[in-house]
Amino acid sequence: MKNYICKKILLINMFIFILLTTLNCKYNTYEEKYFNIFLKTEYIKAIQLLSDKKYDKALLKFEDLYLKYPYNIYTEKVLVFLIYINYLEHNFLVVLELIDEFLLLYDSSNFTSYIFYIKILAELSLDTNNTIQNLFKTNRNYCNPFYTKLAINDTKFFFKKYPNSIYNIFLKKKLIYMIKRMKIFELNIIRYYYQQKKYLSTINRCLIFLKDYPYDNNLIKKILNNSLNKLK
Repeated sequence: MKNYICKKILLINMFIFILLTTLNCKYNTYEEKYFNIFLKTEYIKAIQLLSDKKYDKALLKFEDLYLKYPYNIYTEKVLVFLIYINYLEHNFLVVLELIDEFLLLYDSSNFTSYIFYIKILAELSLDTNNTIQNLFKTNRNYCNPFYTKLAINDTKFFFKKYPNSIYNIFLKKKLIYMIKRMKIFELNIIRYYYQQKKYLSTINRCLIFLKDYPYDNNLIKKILNNSLNKLK
């Protein structure tokens, strides 16, 4: 009798557990379905704002989706749109931060080549005059080309990783400009040291220049020889 009662209690408990589990699954399924519909609606609203060129509102909507509802079926595309809109809005440092996040989360994404391309453009954009620099007519040939250096390295990496990319033709043209930018900056440093009669520093910079740009060296060789003669 005792065994019968125990079995009965066990059976009742099992039925209760199954019933609760079933109800919970139905509730979770309903909740998940509702949440997915909500996400889809909000995502479409953000896309519509972007299509209407309401970039400020679209940016806020995508940021809201990214921060409040991370790791869902739209997160990857939301991050791509955030990168794109911030680039349009000239928020280039934000673009680079978002790209680092994207490459960390989605290194095998179909959007990776496009994201890397935007990264290079953002780096180049950071090596241009801002409003105040334009006002004072700042000559960028005398400014540190830090971001252009990054862009050159990323462009070379891009060519290796994506040899058949549609962006390569444009990037090859950009690379010519980048290298020219670096050469002019290095030449200005050499001239500055030479004019200041810092001949040892001039020689060191000349040797670096000749190593990096061996096919464009007539003027540098002349400055190098003059500097060597000055030290005699």
